[in-house]
Amino acid sequence: MEQVKAEIEQLALRVVTLDPGDIPAMGEVLNILSSLKQHAESINNLALIELVNGLKEYTEKLILDQESDIAPVEDAITLMQEICRTVEHGEEYTGNTQALLARLGYETDTDGPTVQAQTPPGRNVSKEVEKPAPQVPERELSEEDVQILTDFVAESMENLESIEVSLVDLEEDPTNQETINAIFRPFHTIKGVSGFLSLNKINRLSHSTENLLDSARQGEFKINDAIVDTVLSSVDALKQMVTNVENALSSNDPNIEGDIDIAPIIEKVEAAKQVAIDGNVPLGERLIEKGALKDDDLEKGLEKQKTEPGKKIGAILIEDKATESKEVISALRDQKRTGLTDLQVKVDIKKLDNLIDLTGELVISQSMLRQNTHIQSINDQQLHQNFSQLNQIVSSLQKTTMSMRMVPIKSTFQKMVRLVRDLARSTGKKVSLEMSGEETEIDRNVVDELYEPMVHMIRNAIDHGLETPDERKTAGKSEKGAVQLRAYHKGGNIVIEIEDDGKGLNKERILEKALASKLIEKDAAMTDSEIFQLIFHPGFSTAQKITDVSGRGVGMDVVKKGIEKLHGRVDIQSQEGKGTTVVISLPLTLAIIEGMLIRVGSERYIVPTMAILESFRPKKEDYFTVKGKGEMVMARGNLIQMIRLDRLFKVDGDAVDPWDGLVVVVENKEEQRGLLLDELLGQEEIVIKSLGEALKRTKGLAGGAILGDGRVGLILDIAGLFDLADKQTLTEKDGKANAEPELRPKSEDQ
Repeated sequence: MEQVKAEIEQLALRVVTLDPGDIPAMGEVLNILSSLKQHAESINNLALIELVNGLKEYTEKLILDQESDIAPVEDAITLMQEICRTVEHGEEYTGNTQALLARLGYETDTDGPTVQAQTPPGRNVSKEVEKPAPQVPERELSEEDVQILTDFVAESMENLESIEVSLVDLEEDPTNQETINAIFRPFHTIKGVSGFLSLNKINRLSHSTENLLDSARQGEFKINDAIVDTVLSSVDALKQMVTNVENALSSNDPNIEGDIDIAPIIEKVEAAKQVAIDGNVPLGERLIEKGALKDDDLEKGLEKQKTEPGKKIGAILIEDKATESKEVISALRDQKRTGLTDLQVKVDIKKLDNLIDLTGELVISQSMLRQNTHIQSINDQQLHQNFSQLNQIVSSLQKTTMSMRMVPIKSTFQKMVRLVRDLARSTGKKVSLEMSGEETEIDRNVVDELYEPMVHMIRNAIDHGLETPDERKTAGKSEKGAVQLRAYHKGGNIVIEIEDDGKGLNKERILEKALASKLIEKDAAMTDSEIFQLIFHPGFSTAQKITDVSGRGVGMDVVKKGIEKLHGRVDIQSQEGKGTTVVISLPLTLAIIEGMLIRVGSERYIVPTMAILESFRPKKEDYFTVKGKGEMVMARGNLIQMIRLDRLFKVDGDAVDPWDGLVVVVENKEEQRGLLLDELLGQEEIVIKSLGEALKRTKGLAGGAILGDGRVGLILDIAGLFDLADKQTLTEKDGKANAEPELRPKSEDQ
């Protein structure tokens, strides 16, 4: 039985890319069928033997150009898989294969009720007697089953997300054959794999939807909104069932597909197909577009079809020699051949993370070895050359392992496509989504955390940012609003921009709300950037009415917290009446950062280079003290607050007077301050280490790193430093000069 299953799967894989004109491939299929016939006879299953014989004869007809439709081949293989599953579970296959054998042109003497095999495109299912697929009994999952099903869940979710993206593209251009194929192929894959895994519900629904799409591919009807909605409903149901499989695996539930009823969804798919076929556009139009048919010849063929209503237009055109048969076949069936891709191997995420951690340790050990004083004192040219070569190898290894952790941001962008479509419909607005830079790579952990902030930004852009079609028309704009997603690398970081061409932010309304909420004082002098930053306060909203989506500002604190959690920053640019752009800057990876190593007394700290603007040694006349603000230093003509790191972290620094030390100007959310320190030690790539549960919420610190000499350097959190400095200023205003702010872990509500 195992050999039979293996050969059927081999056959299924080969047929995926099969084309009627590919004679060598047809020969391979015949060879597999010849071997399968022998093994099928050994298990003495008549239904399987008849299918193999029928398929073998049909394949020979394909080679001889007596047949051109591949669909019966695919359906026969699917039915073979069903028979094998039934036999494997100790059951007798009670169905009759006559309907499918008839399509294969194979005659037998067997009588009995017809089991609906796989409905060919455009066929009226009501004329066949349906019998539900046999239910697979609940079963204990082996370790191998769990692994296979886990892979299936991951691949299916990825396929379903790609379908959603392609469906939106298809709605924009319903005649795009490449897009239809891009939707058909993932359904075909899910159908095939789910059938192999005995996931009957997933198999039946994906197959029904695949048939719907195959009819569209063959030109039986044109894609419309109803078809897209139907396929989306199927996608939603398949997602739910795949999620059920995932949940069942984690809970060891033998009912892995759950209790979802797919019958109404399948009925909806079949109904949509029949409605679309009734209103189909003749195949001739596609032949004309390809230049394979003239208008006059099509009109003659259509007139002739009226006298022969049972005859298809393609057959009439071939008989009248108005076009060639290969042109009709080409128009009916699209090439199924997929492009060659680089071979890939799936690796468990835990193994990958472990490899990255070990590589980081190797980098640290190599650095410690290189800086060892005994090694440095050895005057051996060959030894130093070997160390140099080792350094290059370790550096290359580090870059390679880190690149394995990088993934395109495309997956996150694609999830926004469905969101935009649904929001546009719920708000009654016309919206187009434009994306660029989808292949920009970013740490996969960053990608996971980026989803929720982006959802909030997209919702706000559509619901409150974009105007209604009438409002846009009145404002002299296109009725369709535009939301643009862009991603690109800049200065060692990834920048993501979310731009809309809507009404923009209303500064006056923001200020009114801020005053009412006592976030600012009256007559406060604020830049546009500072005004826009106010919307990040929790609960801040200028929306005049509540909707089920939101008004701009609702959930913006979630955006801010999410981005800061990733050691990034978010800025807003807006022009009233023109639109708004949200700019998110993030480190490429959470495992390694570019950092400036600094010294304060005997301690060393690391400042993320993305936060550094400049460094300089201040002059005595550039130093000031301002009441209520503390120590200030002049930087490029602006007074900025100075932060003494030695006082914050209670260490003995060398520089008592600012002009005896160095000031590094850092920026957080458009706010600049100067860090007073003793020495800049140089820029390095830092492997980030967690501070552990006890210290991970410590304000002012983002993590740690093991330096080349084996000592630990603390990575500074700029936002946290600013908060500590503000506390220090408050204590001094209260008359507690020189009092130190408490350096302690943040509680959950801080």
